[in-house]
Amino acid sequence: MLKVRVILLLVLLGQLLYGQQAPQFTMNVMNKYNMNPAYGGMDASLSVNAFVKTQWQQFPGQPRFQHINAHMPLYIANGGVGVKIYRDQIGVEQMLGAEFSFNYVLETDLGLFSGGLGLGINQLRIDGSLLRAPDGIYEGNTIEHNDPILSSTRGSGLAPAMSLGVYFTNDFLEAGLSVDQAFASAITLNNQEETSFQLKRNFYFFAEYSYQYNEAVEVLPALLIKSDLVQTQIDLSARVVYQDLYFGGLAFRGYSANTIDAIGVILGTRISANLSIAYAYDATLSDIRLFSDGTHELLVSYNLNKPLGQGRPERIIYNPRF
Repeated sequence: MLKVRVILLLVLLGQLLYGQQAPQFTMNVMNKYNMNPAYGGMDASLSVNAFVKTQWQQFPGQPRFQHINAHMPLYIANGGVGVKIYRDQIGVEQMLGAEFSFNYVLETDLGLFSGGLGLGINQLRIDGSLLRAPDGIYEGNTIEHNDPILSSTRGSGLAPAMSLGVYFTNDFLEAGLSVDQAFASAITLNNQEETSFQLKRNFYFFAEYSYQYNEAVEVLPALLIKSDLVQTQIDLSARVVYQDLYFGGLAFRGYSANTIDAIGVILGTRISANLSIAYAYDATLSDIRLFSDGTHELLVSYNLNKPLGQGRPERIIYNPRF
């Protein structure tokens, strides 16, 4: 018999489900475009990031997340463009999504201000045949939950996605405010029960300060506040970069009034002028630590490190006299 795989679906209330919370990441500060569309192009060249996360190892129905994003400056429009594709799976629930973004950048004496908009689509899938209820009947091909709330069939549905963000950066400080799932769309699945999910808006405030300790060492403390206006969590982290080649840090993730999620260790290196790799391990601090072996994250980043069109070419008038 299949194991109990559902985590999120155990909070079903009637036919209306309040959709998944945003995934939790330890290396948010190293993948800023993923949480804020206004960051597009801020790496000054084509930037590509691939990310994989497995949360709460050995936990049945553990969250798994993968995404890839790419963004670059668009000098001709005084801004940047980007795209991200992601997959988020929790138990029997899977969210697939894609989003394109544009941001406009304003240069001032204080630094760069950017405002961004991302538009895309989400697909939510549920496989109710993998659920197991205490009073259910599961013999041969028979799947009967004996529970009017739980679906026994597969279903999927689509909904538009939108993210909004503002970002500021100068030589010492970076800060941003963004909202994901801004539409707060409802997704109705095409399963037998026509189950409906209500996605929540997720708000992020991020700030990072750069302190140059000496010519070789840079210290980067950071703060991240996440909220859906019902629950709020705070992440604290600090990284040390040595000679712009090696980096390491600590993160205290998911503090709220009810829980402390994890403490994480971040290690990474710049493999070449274009390529870097980072790994994070989280030791779970909540009661889930009794059932899991921690969380793993891997981030691979590529930056072209070449200017991509500095703007409109100057108009050239050919004159035979000169």
